Amino acid sequence: MEKLQIEGVELYKFSNLESQPGVRHFVSSRRGGFSKGAFSELNTGFHVGDDNQVVLQNRQKLTRVLNAKLSQFTFANQTHSRNTVIAYASHMGRGAADGQTAIPDTDALVTHHSGIYLCVQMADCVPVLLYDPVKRVTAAIHAGWRGTLRRVTESAVRTMINTCNSTPSNILAGIGPSNGPCCYQVGEDVKSLAAQNHEMYQAFVKPAPTPGKYIFDQWTANLLQLQQNGIPRENIELAGICTQCHSNHFFSSRNDGGNTGRFAAGIMLF
Repeated sequence: MEKLQIEGVELYKFSNLESQPGVRHFVSSRRGGFSKGAFSELNTGFHVGDDNQVVLQNRQKLTRVLNAKLSQFTFANQTHSRNTVIAYASHMGRGAADGQTAIPDTDALVTHHSGIYLCVQMADCVPVLLYDPVKRVTAAIHAGWRGTLRRVTESAVRTMINTCNSTPSNILAGIGPSNGPCCYQVGEDVKSLAAQNHEMYQAFVKPAPTPGKYIFDQWTANLLQLQQNGIPRENIELAGICTQCHSNHFFSSRNDGGNTGRFAAGIMLF
């Protein structure tokens, strides 16, 4: 990933997506905003306990440095599901200026409409951005361990294929910063769910040094879902940035004891 700063806002971009004409994308960090305390600085989440007016200021600054409009940003109320919604022009701007209008119960957004900035929010979960330059389709995915085990990334890819006529070999993907296999430990309950639902679970759930704990490799799990649905490995860029290790740059629920802000990732056709 490439890192850049604009007006103090620290942004990250995937090289494979940045090289494509006709699409814009970003992954924000926690740097460059107005929030204080546990939410400092660029918290984009209305739902975490921060001052809503300050969150709105943060989002307005983010859109300004991206040369976009807040009314283009489109958010969902994320519930760790596999639910995928196709965003049309009528969805544009939902959840942008407040939390109440966000698209309900959704963790993946897909669109073939220009000007809609599909956005997801994280604090250790995995942002996945997809782009089909042939059919001109984008997707933004929020995948924590629950969403990953429910195959939310697969759901978004299948929506692109079945509804938007994408060919998997044309799809480019970026797997963004999240807590990585260096840090992310889970218990026997998560390991058992993985074993029940994924025949290749041992590729991404492995014994941790702590007795009774397991390393959950969210990056590999989502990489596998992309590959199993036909996206070539060479089309997938992995950020490899652990939010828990780099909590001075990214919000991390694990590192901050659950009281923290949210960074965002987004993608838009233009």
